[in-house]
Amino acid sequence: INVSLPNDYKAFLKLHNGARIFESLIYGENVGGGLHILNLEEIEKYMQNGFLEPQFIPVAHLLDGCYLLIDKTKISTDPNYLWFRGFIEYEPMQLNFEIFLDRYILSQGANFWEWNIYTAENYYRTHQGDED
Repeated sequence: INVSLPNDYKAFLKLHNGARIFESLIYGENVGGGLHILNLEEIEKYMQNGFLEPQFIPVAHLLDGCYLLIDKTKISTDPNYLWFRGFIEYEPMQLNFEIFLDRYILSQGANFWEWNIYTAENYYRTHQGDED
């Protein structure tokens, strides 16, 4: 595909060259949810169709219409190179592929990046009285 890839993502592709995780299937057809990690051929097709900004390499398609992307400009300088593209906007995820995949599997396919971030201090402050 003529682009440099981060080591963690390259290692995944060497082992699996794509994957589908946590899809909801009925009679073998996906009816929603899940993650489609693109293989090399799919990455090349997405890059050629021009629907993404040129600085991004498509990594995966969340089956609710969103994409995970590698920012080519950050691969060598920032370990948090993964971005999220919703229907319009691009947002940095502050993750790399390895951490994303680990958290996605641990959360069993939930959109963990949308969860509220609690520290021990603000968690207990916001949940006072829950035990009563």
